[in-house]
Order: sequence, then structure tokens, then C-alpha cells
Amino acid sequence: MNYDYKTGFVAYPDAEPGSPAAKAPYVDNGKARIDPRRYYTHEEAALEWEHMWTKSWVFAGLAHDIPNIGDWFKVELGKESFIVVRNAEGDDGIAAYFNLCPHRGNRIVHTDFGNAGSGSCFQCDFHGWKFGLDGKNVEIRDEFLFRKEAVAHRPGLKPIRCGVWNSLVFISVAPSGKSLAEHLDNIPKHLAPYPFEKYRVIRDIETCWNANWKTALDAFIEFYHADDVHPQLLTFTETLECQYDLYANGNSRMIIPVGYVTSRNEDRETVTDALKGFLQFYGGNPDDYVHLKGHEYYKALVDVRRKWAKRHGYSHFDDLSDAQINDDWNYFVFPNITINAFSDALLIQIFSPHESDPSKSYYRAISLCLPVGGTQDMVMDPGQFGPEAMSPPGWDGSERPAKIIPQTLADFGSVLAQDAVRVPEVQKGIESMAFDGYVLSESECRIRHYHAEIDRLIGRK
Repeated sequence: MNYDYKTGFVAYPDAEPGSPAAKAPYVDNGKARIDPRRYYTHEEAALEWEHMWTKSWVFAGLAHDIPNIGDWFKVELGKESFIVVRNAEGDDGIAAYFNLCPHRGNRIVHTDFGNAGSGSCFQCDFHGWKFGLDGKNVEIRDEFLFRKEAVAHRPGLKPIRCGVWNSLVFISVAPSGKSLAEHLDNIPKHLAPYPFEKYRVIRDIETCWNANWKTALDAFIEFYHADDVHPQLLTFTETLECQYDLYANGNSRMIIPVGYVTSRNEDRETVTDALKGFLQFYGGNPDDYVHLKGHEYYKALVDVRRKWAKRHGYSHFDDLSDAQINDDWNYFVFPNITINAFSDALLIQIFSPHESDPSKSYYRAISLCLPVGGTQDMVMDPGQFGPEAMSPPGWDGSERPAKIIPQTLADFGSVLAQDAVRVPEVQKGIESMAFDGYVLSESECRIRHYHAEIDRLIGRK
């Protein structure tokens, strides 16, 4: 194959320069091996904590998980814990605080979600101190026991920076630095046609993996592994000719074309059963598209999915290109979140450091879909592709499922389970005395790109 690594594969050759679909200019981050010690030493973890985790905007959760004043959710990052609470209407009405009482350090909240209650305040369950939704101290139990000068400053919850984009909440413990908009750079423009606030959670899983957070992340920002790890996707998903784009601040994108007989298949004429099944899932009839060959079948899926959107009143499909209707636009927002954006679903994955062991990490996957209440249609969990991915008919998204800890591989779903098996095995190899470090292809350029951003933040050449 005639392959120019600086050009790579271009998913949409006719895309206007500067448009969201356009291929980004090549960024040369070199070709040296990635030192394996970055993936398991306490020294590296300490550098990341000091220079990256405490200086960056990190994903916290979903704004529509806290729709009412007083609603809150808890966020864990390393040894730290935070509260994100709605204290007013709108995106500006969300605040974040360290999850600790200034009296003796007790955690204020202990569950994933909650509401501050009728008193609209947080109460420490150790000594009863109370704090308003604005973080201010509203009551010190038996205050007369304290010398006045000890509590004259009215110690409250310590605030941190908080920002919202497209219903995604981000936090930063750095008191100053880039705004969230500056950090996201071009990503909001790219994803502007996707109304994240309309998508609803269908599944939320979190687990502790025996792998560094970067080992886990690396498996989800390249598709070079798909042929071997996810062979069931080959009949309708491009695994070779994917577009990789590198952006500012360590951010990046991968476009995975979906919905046709792809380049890995010798027979690209025959329409596969998987493609016909996709068409029928969205209410289409394969008999209406017999004039299309397998490699052209994305046209049928675009047509059927636009009709599906009209039936359900999702007008934002009118603002999506045909490419966005079908394809998986996978964005990485440095340092720890990937967003697989589909026209009717989202998969948000979060990769967080373990509080004490750099050979462990926390992985969370939140699947969201556009509701189809009042119909007999179903939705498909974007983190799964087997029969288990299908919702009950008429799923309306009104009941937010609890976050679960997978107990078996089946709990991950068919696709994520394949990654869940592989990631810890990769970590074992990385820590072997025989391993000299990653040798990366240009299809794995996103890995080298975020490492370059970590180096920049640390000040390492």
C-alpha cells in the first residue's frame, strides 16, 4: 500500500479546509520509544499529580445528573474527593468544592449522588457543622465551645474552579490558568451540532483495573488493535483507514467510518447481514436498497437514520453531515476523557489514577442514548454491540441507572469486555524487565501526542 505517514488516511477527502471533518495538519512528536517506567513508577505518578492532575481541567460528570437546586454528585481523583452541586439554574449555577469538612477533615458526602435536602445545606456527619450550597459555613454546632478567634473566619468548604460545556462538567483545582474554553480549543466547534443535554444515561459502570491509567487510556485512542481484539466489528466498521487528528493542549480525535463493507473485507460487493440488521434496527427495509453494494451501504443507513430522527423529533440531525450521521467521532480531551460521539448515542470513558498504586487505575464508562419514549423502537448502548446492547421498546431515559461495579466480563458488554481482558495483560508486559518501551505506529499517534503534553507540563525534554 502506498502510505504517507504525514498524510495518513483521510476519511473525507472532500471536506472543506478548516471544517470539523477536515484532516488536521501533521504534528511530528518524534519516533522514540515511550519509556515503560512512565506506566508504573511512583516517581512518574508523583510528577503527573504535581504538574498535570492538579493543573488541568478534568471531567467531573454530567450537568443533567443534577437538574434541581441542591442536587450533587461526588468525584474522586487520586487521594482527593470533590462535591459538584447545583446551587442555581443554568450552567453558571454549578459549583465544586473539596469534599471535606474544614473542622477535622471528615468527608462531607459519601455516596455517588444526592440532594442537600430541604435545608439546602451540607451537614458533616461527624460533628454536625453545616454549609450552604455556596460553600459558606452556616452553623458550627455548640459554637460557644470554641474561642472566638479560632472560628472568626467562618471556615467553609474550599471551592475549586468549575466549568460546563455541552452538559459536561469539568473541574480544576488550579486557582488560575487556562479557562475551560481555552483548554477545549476547537472541540466545542466540532461537536456543536450534538445536543448532549438531550442524551440520557442508559448504563454507567466503574471498575478498578490492574493497569496504569495510561495503559487503559491507550487502548481507547487507537483502532490498530480492532482486528484482533474486536473481530466482530470488521463486517461494518473501518479498522484500517481511520483518520487521526492531533490538536492543541494534548487533545486529539479519531474518526472511525461505520456502516459499509470496509477495506479489510475481500468481498466488498455483498451486503452483510450485520448491515441489514443495522438498517432494520432503525426502521429500514433492506429491499428498498438492493441497488446499493456493500461498500456503498452507508448511503442507506444515512437515509434511514435521518428518517428515524424525523419520527422522533430530533431536529439536530439536520445540522449533522452524512459522515456524522453514521461515523464514530472519537475525541480525547486531555488528560482523561474520551467521547465517542454518534448521531444518536454517546460513549464517555474516564481514566483516573489510583490513589496509591500506579499499576492500578479506575475506569468508568457512561453510555447515553437519545430517548425513544412513546414508540416501540429500541436504542442501542454504544458500549456494546451484541443482543445485550438493546434497550426495552420505548425506552424514555427517565430513570437514571445507578453506577455499577462489573462483577463479570458480561457486565462490561461484549466489546468493552474484550478490552477489559487485554488491558491488565498489557500492564504485566510493560512492567517486565524485557520490555524496552512502546514502538508506536502512526495509527497510535494520539498516544505519543498526549505524552508530549505531559512532558510539556512537567518541563521534561
